Amino acid sequence: MGCYGAHALWITNRGATELLNKESHGSQRYRPPRLRFETAPARPSNQPRPRPNSLVGSLTMARTSDRRQRHLARQKAQAAATARQRKARRRKQIAAGGVAIVVVLSTLGAVFGSMSATTKSSTPTTTVPTSTTLQRSGIVPPAVPLGATLTGATPCPAEDGSSARTTTFETAPPTCIDNNYFYTATITTTKGVMTVQLNPKVSPQTVNTFVVLARYHYYDGQPITNVRNRASFTAGMEFIDGSTQPGFAIPGEIPEKGTVFTPGALSMTPASASNGIGGQLVFATFDQAADNNQQVTPLGIMLSGDTTLTAINQLASESGMPTALVTITSISVVRSGAIPG
Repeated sequence: MGCYGAHALWITNRGATELLNKESHGSQRYRPPRLRFETAPARPSNQPRPRPNSLVGSLTMARTSDRRQRHLARQKAQAAATARQRKARRRKQIAAGGVAIVVVLSTLGAVFGSMSATTKSSTPTTTVPTSTTLQRSGIVPPAVPLGATLTGATPCPAEDGSSARTTTFETAPPTCIDNNYFYTATITTTKGVMTVQLNPKVSPQTVNTFVVLARYHYYDGQPITNVRNRASFTAGMEFIDGSTQPGFAIPGEIPEKGTVFTPGALSMTPASASNGIGGQLVFATFDQAADNNQQVTPLGIMLSGDTTLTAINQLASESGMPTALVTITSISVVRSGAIPG
């Protein structure tokens, strides 16, 4: 027999079950009480669904936390990789800058080393030769035929170069230029062309004399008569009658002591010890130009013609005579811009 609460169950051999209690006896069958189900009230729509406090919720939260940690780890790794790339680019830029500096310094060293090689033989060097091998002597340039002779007052020549070639003058010319303007002289030689800017403010009488002689074609056909290696070369004053002056002399305009003649500077030599201007031209060339005679009168500076300077300088000899014939073909002079101030 089994018991459950106030009810008693008897199990017979025939399998029949009878219920005996205070209210029912005999053959009445047992009827279990009806089960009652209560429905939970509906959840409002604005109320969030409660999270189940279960193993599934715990696993879900764990997976979310793992994903966030992996995302943060990826971000951290990407930031580290970006930083490494930035550092690598910076190192490459620094290395490239260092290479550029080395190249510039090497170039400057080669330039200054080349300049040092042309100094006097007393200056020792271990990188380049201290001197250039020159021929012992050169040629004697041929004399130039005389042109026309002007007697009496010397008129200003035609600005367009149409005046006849004249090489002898009885008197000095008048002022034929405007001292408030630069003048540009184009000097054509058998070795190339040089362009010189003349400044009358520096030496007005000398510039005027040069312009007059050039427009009278005084220098046409004149040879290069002397070449000093990397210092200067001279032109003019070689006529068949042995004359070395145009026939007149004016006071020289000697520069102040300490004046440095830069490469390409054009000057005129004095005619005598009294500093009269003779008309011979002196072209300063390269690094030895500072050693040139300080008694010459500056005319102007070269604007172009480095190639021509180099070609003529290569004709230098130990005696100063040129090793080959070079002549002035023509000189044309035009007025250019106003002089500032």
